[in-house]
Amino acid sequence: MPDEENSWGKIHEEYESAIRAAAQAQPGAGLIQIDIDSIMKRHVDELFQKTGRPLLFYMVDFFNGAKAAAFGNEVAILQSDKDGIVETTRTLPPGPLDIILHSPGGSLEATESIVDILRQKFTDIRFFIPSTAKSAATMLALSGDEIYLASSAELGPIDPQMVIKRDGGTTQSPAQSVIDQFEYAQKELSAHPERLPAWIPILPIYGPSLYNECKLAVKLSKEVVRTWLIKYMFKNLPKKRDRVNRARRVVNYFANTELMKSHGRKICLTDLEENLKDVLNVKRLDDDPVLYDRVMAVYYCFLQLFQRSPAFKVIQNSEGKKYIRQIQIPAQMQPFPPQRPHP
Repeated sequence: MPDEENSWGKIHEEYESAIRAAAQAQPGAGLIQIDIDSIMKRHVDELFQKTGRPLLFYMVDFFNGAKAAAFGNEVAILQSDKDGIVETTRTLPPGPLDIILHSPGGSLEATESIVDILRQKFTDIRFFIPSTAKSAATMLALSGDEIYLASSAELGPIDPQMVIKRDGGTTQSPAQSVIDQFEYAQKELSAHPERLPAWIPILPIYGPSLYNECKLAVKLSKEVVRTWLIKYMFKNLPKKRDRVNRARRVVNYFANTELMKSHGRKICLTDLEENLKDVLNVKRLDDDPVLYDRVMAVYYCFLQLFQRSPAFKVIQNSEGKKYIRQIQIPAQMQPFPPQRPHP
């Protein structure tokens, strides 16, 4: 069983203790300045001592509804994240790299750019998922040589979603569902032309080119992930045929709209063990209690950072170099705003 030493409660208490200690050192202060980077650094250093590999953290505060409403689509994997990836990997040595990933997903094109940047320098990449990596973040994880998934963590389907204008607003629909509806309409109207009036209000919503755009989006999503799997995760298989077949099985599972039924559906360890046993290179993070403990401690430190600051996206390396996106950027960026002392 995982070591409970670095539970969320313990990490939370470390931060609270730092605030109380700062308050005692600044008696009578209405607002106090605190140095909490040292807590994060200590836990990052402990993880580095365990792995001996450079570390990169891509963390997003997408569970916070109030923040999410404020920063909107910025929570997603975007092309602008390339700057953060370049900045935080620039001083890391080439070779192996470990990435802790917590993200709801985003742009396939941005994810493709990020993978290209990473793979120009790092030859062996392991992804650690302590909680959630969905959609394009799942695709990013599938570009790794290995994935370490906590027993409570989840990945998600990789089927592309299309933004469709409807009733004065926009909605997202699975590309494959749009394709299926078009093809169903085509078959039904060929057999029953008299049903055309029922379809007239539906089909114009999608626009003249959407059907082909959806087909291309599905094709691209599958091709990109299949290529990554063949090139990286399955690179040590001696036969190309085996690499291709494994990659096809993985992609067909993660992109199966009919099987998943929802783009937000969770894919956890038990699902992978049941459907892709001995195919996908995924390991149970909990099997190494010390590694689990230290990965989760760093994850909880980022949760504390998000809870106590306006930051909503942080890309950071094990040397402490950071790229931070936040709701309001103060004149002098600090990891935390001034705190009121606890009574």
